[in-house]
Amino acid sequence: MQLNKLSFNVFNTIDKYNLINPNDTIIVGVSGGPDSVALLKVLYAINTNKRLHLHLIVAHLNHQLRGKDSEEDALFIQKLSEELHLPFILKNVDVHKIAIQTKCSIEEAARCERYKFFIESSRTYNASVVALGHTADDNAETILHRIIRGTGLSGLEGIPIKRQLTGDSSTQLIRPLLYTWRNEIIEYLKNEQADFRIDTSNYETKYLRNKIRHELIPLIENQYNPNFRNTLLQLSQILNINNKYLSSEAKKTLETVIIKRAEDSYIINSHLLSKQSKIIQYFIFYEILMEMQIPLKEFSYAHYTKIIEETSKKGKGRQFQLPGKLHLWHEKGILYIRKTPLQKSFIPIPETIIQIPGITPIYPSGQLTAEISDVQNLSLDEYKRIKTKNEEILDLGRITLPISVRGRKDGDAISPLGTKGHKKLKDIFIDKKIPAQQRNAIPVVVMNDQPIWVIGVCIDNKVKVTPETKKILKLTFQKL
Repeated sequence: MQLNKLSFNVFNTIDKYNLINPNDTIIVGVSGGPDSVALLKVLYAINTNKRLHLHLIVAHLNHQLRGKDSEEDALFIQKLSEELHLPFILKNVDVHKIAIQTKCSIEEAARCERYKFFIESSRTYNASVVALGHTADDNAETILHRIIRGTGLSGLEGIPIKRQLTGDSSTQLIRPLLYTWRNEIIEYLKNEQADFRIDTSNYETKYLRNKIRHELIPLIENQYNPNFRNTLLQLSQILNINNKYLSSEAKKTLETVIIKRAEDSYIINSHLLSKQSKIIQYFIFYEILMEMQIPLKEFSYAHYTKIIEETSKKGKGRQFQLPGKLHLWHEKGILYIRKTPLQKSFIPIPETIIQIPGITPIYPSGQLTAEISDVQNLSLDEYKRIKTKNEEILDLGRITLPISVRGRKDGDAISPLGTKGHKKLKDIFIDKKIPAQQRNAIPVVVMNDQPIWVIGVCIDNKVKVTPETKKILKLTFQKL
């Protein structure tokens, strides 16, 4: 069977962007409308013609928004699946009820439920690909929609032809028809004598997306630029190239300003960050939000601007909250970003290897200076008389390098100088009446992850200076 013009063009798109590989299991999202029906038929034809041995699975979510029409959509797609001898997945969801419960629009609730359905289906069938029927028209409408609503450079890229289905998934979401115009699809279906369903709600102009499609774009094409949709797509392609470069630069820069990263938090050196251009800072925060899986649609230009302005300020620590339950604390050149509320007293001290000799920053509290000297150059009695609580000397010969500094951990214990046995840090803090809200801010020097000096509190017996000591390690902590 020879491929027709549309199928041949779509195959070239698939090949160019490496959307599909032989033997892939593909969830094909089919609403019953012309775009998704064309997608299914084209993929079926390509699979047969090119002998790709694809496992196509038809998936339909019944939104239950149009009563009998919704039921007939599902029956139509089931019949189409049977005609093509393909598996069929159907899920019924009361989108109207969900929209009320989640206090969001019908459109947003429907979109969320569709993607939940595709994620569930891909996991159930171990699918490597989810294919959707977005077209060039959809892309142009999306770009214009975002301009009207307000967007940044990333939003102007439009709809991606391929992306991960979820941040932690190997399953790809693809759109093989993204460079195909809707009039080409209608002509294809007409030539194939293929039926499809019409969703009358797509013509209701009470929805902004429909007003853009049926009123605004025709107005601009008729009175200003007959090639307007192509102009929008050209804009998105230019910005895509631009943004790829900026994103690449931002990712490289991000690695130089990160102090610590975890699944739900980042600690950033804002001194280094603020030296970057504003556009690179913007893309750095965009990358962070992406990695933390914060809903980008909730972020406006004002939010990005607020982060950049706050991190450039000096003075007392400031805490503020952003959409997606994102909490930020900025203090003394350090920016803390977390998904959970962050109190200053609970700011974690990231583990850092101590430079010996040298100066080691301890975020967020200060820095640690390490010096090595011969014991004969030291008068122990004189040192004990003048030393402060934030400096200590240790027997270098009893230390296994490297040693690190970090915050306390549950279960940490030490053998305090002059005592027998070990004692938990928690009990030592209680005995010394150190307030609970201050304990996480106390740096702890560790060897093999065991505390040897709780700064300002006590050192461990095993590293104490003795008459046999030959070289000493002097550690001095300076608060910022």
